[in-house]
Amino acid sequence: MSTSSSSKQLSTVPIARSHLPKHIKQGHQLIFSRKDLSQREADLFALMMAQMKSEDWDKTTPQYTFTASQLSEWLKIDSKHIGSILSPAAERLSTHKVGIKIDSGNGDYDFDYKPLFKRIQYKKGVLTMVPNDMLESEYIEFRQGFALVTTKTYLDIKQEYAKRLYEILSRFKKDGYEMHFLKIDELKGLFGLLDVKGKLKENKSSFSNNGVFMQRCIRDSIEKLMAHPIAKKEFLFLKSPNGEVGYELRTQGKRISEIKFLVRWLDKGTVDELNMHDALKTVKELISKQITTKEKLSRQELIKLMLAYRYLGQDDEADRVELAIQSKSDEEELQQEKDDDVNDELASIIELSKGLEY
Repeated sequence: MSTSSSSKQLSTVPIARSHLPKHIKQGHQLIFSRKDLSQREADLFALMMAQMKSEDWDKTTPQYTFTASQLSEWLKIDSKHIGSILSPAAERLSTHKVGIKIDSGNGDYDFDYKPLFKRIQYKKGVLTMVPNDMLESEYIEFRQGFALVTTKTYLDIKQEYAKRLYEILSRFKKDGYEMHFLKIDELKGLFGLLDVKGKLKENKSSFSNNGVFMQRCIRDSIEKLMAHPIAKKEFLFLKSPNGEVGYELRTQGKRISEIKFLVRWLDKGTVDELNMHDALKTVKELISKQITTKEKLSRQELIKLMLAYRYLGQDDEADRVELAIQSKSDEEELQQEKDDDVNDELASIIELSKGLEY
């Protein structure tokens, strides 16, 4: 653990790195904190997190700088309008607080709200961001786990809630990992809808209706991620037993109480590792196999085929294969349920037969 933030001075040498890394590493506490950031504010915060390393905090509080040309390239903003677009967002971001979850010890959680930054300045074509050292452990502590958010994808997602959902899902990239159910009020906090007292913010009052929350934050975000040209190559949203795409619901009476996201991250993450030759070879081999053997492709083979089609720009074919993958997952789950039923019944029969002579 780093030294106490109370004894730290501001670094005299700003950190200015020339390249964006492939991933933004964020600790579990930050991912599951209560953040209410607009798309542009989230982008600025992400730039700092992408550059941050644990060693930056040795003995001093770091400060990060970005030139106008970097901001223009990485955020795809016309260089002539950098100041007019980013300065207001930076000013708002400087006042934002983040709510960190704290175990209250009685089975519930409290939230401690702290400012994200000590200072943000845009001056003479240079953006300077100084993180709040009261949040040092949340910034660089990864013992509870972390998310590897793909930088290019995250910055390219333009919608506020879709961006936040992508962040949350990135915490669970391990293939085969099943997310747990989240209480709907907890999710409302994660989407930045609650104030420091855990109540809906005045300008978010329409979200008191769970139907509005489900549509604007969940369904719309899932649709946007499914249609996003980069994100849709990284993971698949699966169907629930009730036919919802990307999530499963629990209810209390007629009221939605909990949500579980149904997502399967693809083994490669993206199609970057393919080339034209590999993609064409994959399509040819798998289609030939299906025609020759008359057998359905396995789920892993379907994923390889979908990725190859995506790389080749054949999105209509890729979408058809994606539907087949979802159908395959449904079939596997149904077969597993049948197998479980058979095993349970067989175990009961064996128990009853104990002591019988044959």
